[in-house]
Amino acid sequence: MRIKETLFLVIIILAAVSCSSNLTKNLVQDGSLILRNGTFNDKVWREDLVFSRNSWYHELTLQFDLQLAPVSPQSSFNFWFSKSELDLMGKCDDARVALAYTLDTKDIPYSSLYEQLEKAGYTRFDLIEFKKHLLQHPDSQLYGFKLYHVFGICKKTRDSKALAINFPGYLEKIVIPASK
Repeated sequence: MRIKETLFLVIIILAAVSCSSNLTKNLVQDGSLILRNGTFNDKVWREDLVFSRNSWYHELTLQFDLQLAPVSPQSSFNFWFSKSELDLMGKCDDARVALAYTLDTKDIPYSSLYEQLEKAGYTRFDLIEFKKHLLQHPDSQLYGFKLYHVFGICKKTRDSKALAINFPGYLEKIVIPASK
């Protein structure tokens, strides 16, 4: 009977160790976040703003989050941009709204993202007016938008290269696929 108890205990310890070792992995997940509908002054629209979402986790803790959304020239969400923001976006072949969050700027600093965007040919610009409207959206609190840096990214010329982001300790993640 003693051997069975010892064997059972060894199996439980091995199972616990193997489960805990899986939790120490860094992983990158992707998905989307949909912001439904919007308002501006007396205008109300039924349209979705779809963000592609890429999230870097350590164990079960979100370390970094990047969300990108193209806004088409026909989109009603253009009401949220100031004239100068729209002008900047209009000069780009590829323009997107970006939302970025980091849990700890010592672990994954925003500057690491900004450097990789620049190397890929993107420039970053402020979206002050857009951010004001985004933060007043009814779902802003649900999505925690106050925790995010909100800015635009712009690539003046279209190339076929994908935008890949690589943070130390994580696998490289393609956040904007190559254009065909």
